Amino acid sequence: MADTLTIGSSKYSVKLRLTNSNFTINIDDKISEGLFSRKDDGRLEIILDGNRTIAYSEKKGNEIYVHLNGINYFITKKSVSVSGQISEEESDDVVLSPITGKLLDKKVEDGDKVSKGDVIIILEAMKMEHRLISPRDGILSKLTSVDAGGQVKEGELMFELEDE
Repeated sequence: MADTLTIGSSKYSVKLRLTNSNFTINIDDKISEGLFSRKDDGRLEIILDGNRTIAYSEKKGNEIYVHLNGINYFITKKSVSVSGQISEEESDDVVLSPITGKLLDKKVEDGDKVSKGDVIIILEAMKMEHRLISPRDGILSKLTSVDAGGQVKEGELMFELEDE
């Protein structure tokens, strides 16, 4: 799924694919690969094309605030419309943890066939359960390696789907 990112008055077509600490980003048909890690103090370390950069970011709804190289950026994320319907994260093949918390249960295993709406993972934070569900039918191609009882961080890969 491609998103339109607006930074100031500029608009970009962006598709981001995360796998553990690796990422592939396609910006207006220019593809780059890199590594990232989120530090405990909120820093985001990014290595892209051999260059290391430190950024700070905060997401509120579809708005992202980024401080990078001494400059503050305000980014607005909009999903591309498909058949007249807005396609948001539900159609994405990668599901990331929306919270930092404890992994309570994995309901499936790598390679399992899943249907849209199936509960895949249950997380807990502040005594509240968060159920991560399959956004579509498919095969679970990658499941987090964190075991039940282990900690996950916000933005960490929880599972990835592929076509049947």
